[in-house]
Amino acid sequence: MRIHYVVTSLESGGAEFIIPDIARVIRDLGHEFHVFACEPRDRMAEPRLIEAGVPYTLMSDRPASKLASMYRYAKAVRASPPDLIWTSLSRATRVGQLVGSMFGIPVVSWKHSADAKGYIRRSQQRSHLWIADSQDVAYYLEESMGVEPGRIATWPLFNPTFAETLPPRWNGVGPLRIGSSGRLHPQKNYDLLIRSVDRLRREDPETYSRIDVSIAGDGPLRGELQGLIESLGLQHKVTLMGWVSDVPAYLRGLHLYVQPSSYEGMCIAAHEAMAAGLPIAATPVGEMRRSVQPGVTGVLIEGNIVGDLAAAIREFAAHPERLATFGDNARAYVERNMGVGAFARHGSDLLRRIEHDVLQGSARLAGSRKLGPDIAVAPRARHGAANRRPPVVTGTD
Repeated sequence: MRIHYVVTSLESGGAEFIIPDIARVIRDLGHEFHVFACEPRDRMAEPRLIEAGVPYTLMSDRPASKLASMYRYAKAVRASPPDLIWTSLSRATRVGQLVGSMFGIPVVSWKHSADAKGYIRRSQQRSHLWIADSQDVAYYLEESMGVEPGRIATWPLFNPTFAETLPPRWNGVGPLRIGSSGRLHPQKNYDLLIRSVDRLRREDPETYSRIDVSIAGDGPLRGELQGLIESLGLQHKVTLMGWVSDVPAYLRGLHLYVQPSSYEGMCIAAHEAMAAGLPIAATPVGEMRRSVQPGVTGVLIEGNIVGDLAAAIREFAAHPERLATFGDNARAYVERNMGVGAFARHGSDLLRRIEHDVLQGSARLAGSRKLGPDIAVAPRARHGAANRRPPVVTGTD
């Protein structure tokens, strides 16, 4: 079948960065896969699409309204209709639902977190199947959004890689390096991480003197977070790293990973840290509710995040041996529950369900129809492609 994968943007984020892995599973099963992005944002996901040879269309080179995105995507669909519209993130889901209704094309939609905008709640019936990126999100779809169980599927959106070497273990000598990786967005609660460091400075100067904190990522709150760091006098203790291209290398330099989010789905970043052998201090949201097991793989932070996180850091600083034990357990948990091959197996099962439950009885598959002139394909990357920005492809203006 021919699949249009409609995503809100090409910005940095777990939902965007996993697209090449999703595409690989779908294409290996013999299906066509083409990405349509409503707008660019920071375009950090673009080099990954190029490197993986995933064809894509960027429908606008600037921020676009839902109406403009719907108009542009409808033109592309009219020129070369897909058999299935597969959406990811709220803006793209609304666009895909409306265009799918216009042309009678079935729509399936990702849900990446236990949170939803009002217009997605109101339009949930327009998606034939909802795909949760974790079990926690599947519960949310049923219990909070009212999606019938027969319209919910789960594909855990984490395809782990395991480094041959574990990160260096902290033995109480030198700085205890604490970090997190993610978009600088209100969801991540990075202001509370910064305030927990300030709490340690005021209440436990000895522990404060032993830690070094960094956050890898960029986003709309960077200026605000940097201002908070400076207003608290933490410039030499907390560092905003900005965009980090080599996340595995960043993780290898840490001793403790922190994820104080207000909501999540799978939370790829935290599970990447677990696969790297790092202990986790996290809020009990999304899949972390299950994978971060207190006293086994890490610490759950509940209630007062600032105070509880400061207390967790203090405990790790006092008992360095727990970092190694919890880190080993975290890696073992990921290997056992999300190991090599599981991602592809879940994807294959889902594609069979889509073919049987969603497309059965629909119009004849596109088969040998050729891509129309409104669809431009990004070339497979050559050496150094990750460092260049290809021209914007709109194709529907």
